[in-house]
Amino acid sequence: MMNDQKGLSLVELMISITIGLILLTGVTRVFLNSKATYSSQQALSRVQETGRLAIEFLSHDIRMAGYTGCGSRANIPITNMLNNATAFSYDYGNAIIGYTAATVPAGLSPTPITSPSTDVISIRGASGSGIKVIQNNNGSQLFAAVDSVEADGCGAGLDRVSGLCENDIVMVTDCTKARVFQISNLQTTGSGSNAQLNVVHSGSGTPTPGNATTSWGGSSVSDSFGPGSEIMMATNTTYFIATGTSGRPSLYQRVNGTAATELLEGVENLSITYGVDLLPAAMPDFVPESYQTAGTINSTPANWANVRSVRIEVLVASIENNVLPEKQKYKFPLSAATETDPGDRRLRQVFATTIGIRSRLH
Repeated sequence: MMNDQKGLSLVELMISITIGLILLTGVTRVFLNSKATYSSQQALSRVQETGRLAIEFLSHDIRMAGYTGCGSRANIPITNMLNNATAFSYDYGNAIIGYTAATVPAGLSPTPITSPSTDVISIRGASGSGIKVIQNNNGSQLFAAVDSVEADGCGAGLDRVSGLCENDIVMVTDCTKARVFQISNLQTTGSGSNAQLNVVHSGSGTPTPGNATTSWGGSSVSDSFGPGSEIMMATNTTYFIATGTSGRPSLYQRVNGTAATELLEGVENLSITYGVDLLPAAMPDFVPESYQTAGTINSTPANWANVRSVRIEVLVASIENNVLPEKQKYKFPLSAATETDPGDRRLRQVFATTIGIRSRLH
């Protein structure tokens, strides 16, 4: 009789190894495909979130350009009392103004990326609910209500009163006119319901920029701001694209000349056109007849006052590379005649919207 077979023959062993390799290859392929799908979906989710936030940040400020409280829709005159009133950081007379890559304003840090299609936009106006003026101004001071006191809110030993600090740049308005000035001193008198805040605006070059004149208050209608007027923070917000801390492009926001803040990593480009009402000033219809670039409007600077809406396009790229199986060509702006070959395998998406400027849409 033959002995019972023990173990595996070489042929059986090779067959089992081959079957195992086939199964392992299948499992590995499923794993790699699942990982690639997860990576691309995660990249798409982050790109969409970044694009949504970028549109939201820009839309909120553009919508409020030129806000002056109760006088926002009346096209009221704004008198700028600051030194260097036409300088980029202090020009509150222009509610909205844009710059092309070739005309980026000085002083922005980090340095904006100046590709041919990258734009810079600055939005000016007032913000906040406002502090009520409680008696007629006199000389170089305004008297406002004391709504709150935050101890050391403006630094050690400096209280924030009614939301204001010394050196703040503010706007006072009475629905028919407005003035922008820098607070040189805050003095609280009285107590309880009799408390008053003396908002002093003396002429000085320190701190920067300071006021051009010490006294603009008086008895004339054009100078006085009586009860019913309000004081609000003046804001100058600029958006631009620059290289972020990671070495990739990011959307930056600069407010009132302070250090710019990196808002959103992955925003590679920003294209902006402005809806201009081209009808004569005597009979405007408050509807944009043409969307123009900042370069075109800058050739006729008076047209910045006729901008009724803003169309923005934002190009967002995934943070991670190699999330796509091949390079993704794209057009930016969407009206571009040719596609761009990025040279990488990042996921990209263009987000676009049009925002009306509330104070200019009657």
